[in-house]
Amino acid sequence: MTQSPNDVLIIAYQSAKNLSVAAHLKELPDECVQEIRIIVEQAESLKGVLGVTLTSIVFKILNPLQDIRFHQEHMEGGYSGRTFDTKYVTPFLRDTFPHFAMAESAWLTRSLEQPHPYDFNYPGNIRNKQVKTAFLNTLNRLQTQSELALQMLVRLLALMIEVSLEESALLSGFEVSDDLTIAKIVEAVYHHIYYPYRRGVVGTARIPVLVIYSVYQMLIPEVNRYTDKTLAPLESHTSADSPSKSLGDIEIKNSDGSCFEAIEIKHLKPISVDMIRVAYRKIKDTQIDRYYLLTTSEPNFDDQNAVTEKIEAYKRLHPCQIVTNGVIPSLKYYLRLVSHPQAFVDEYTQWLEHEYQHASGIKKEHLQVWKEIRQEILRTK
Repeated sequence: MTQSPNDVLIIAYQSAKNLSVAAHLKELPDECVQEIRIIVEQAESLKGVLGVTLTSIVFKILNPLQDIRFHQEHMEGGYSGRTFDTKYVTPFLRDTFPHFAMAESAWLTRSLEQPHPYDFNYPGNIRNKQVKTAFLNTLNRLQTQSELALQMLVRLLALMIEVSLEESALLSGFEVSDDLTIAKIVEAVYHHIYYPYRRGVVGTARIPVLVIYSVYQMLIPEVNRYTDKTLAPLESHTSADSPSKSLGDIEIKNSDGSCFEAIEIKHLKPISVDMIRVAYRKIKDTQIDRYYLLTTSEPNFDDQNAVTEKIEAYKRLHPCQIVTNGVIPSLKYYLRLVSHPQAFVDEYTQWLEHEYQHASGIKKEHLQVWKEIRQEILRTK
């Protein structure tokens, strides 16, 4: 009975889980192991390379006569790597390794979609030269030593498991003191938002969204305004669906599912009259009660008087209150409303971990920096 792509992936994954990484790796040439390790360890910023590598290996196992370097159908003797990835490999990654998954296909990465074979002359601008070399060497070995394909798949998955386990432990084992002050919590969050992350570390704009979402998790059960209201799940930034019809980054829902309150969060962008216009276009045909526009920009406004005048003009047209503020002042105010503000630290940490594991916005460096902040500023153990 012929195996399906899903069968190949699931069986290899189970094999990778059941044996030690060392046992997996010893059967492959050292240079092959090192190249696969480079691809996995750099996958956070170059997950397209990992996706193409995984797709190529699985396709080679199922179609041993196919030259997997010819990854587009229009190439002579080629096949559609993107179609195979979209149908089988990316869904597997979303279910099993969501942090490594692309929104739709690895072939949507500009440096990998070029109509040239993945040989040593491939011109795609994979920005990490070490990764590009490891990638092309791996595909060349896969093609010239196809008998290694299954071992390479199991070893690749084993390394992905290893990296995932190491990273999931980054923020474990901390305790928060009951006498931790709101001022210290706000200071810690401030440092996390404005930390000078390395060039190329994207996703920092997701941090203030998680800050406000975390504090709303605490507000809704305690504040009377939110009786019978629910906090909508955060939308994943890896979703391949059509553009979101949500009113903001965060939404509080009425019991009938309509939007009661929405919060839109801007990172390092001062609130402008144009942003107020966009907000009004979103809410004008709804019954929403409040719309918050928060920013991490300091100062918060490019022209506060003009923004205030525009809000007042729209208030005459729609009863919704449009509220503008900074993320940090808002956090400070919200923490004063909850009975146990110290719980925010754990709540926020959990959402950072969740986003890291299930989406693509939060990166490993964001977790590492928060760990350092907890130790240095919050002095948690």
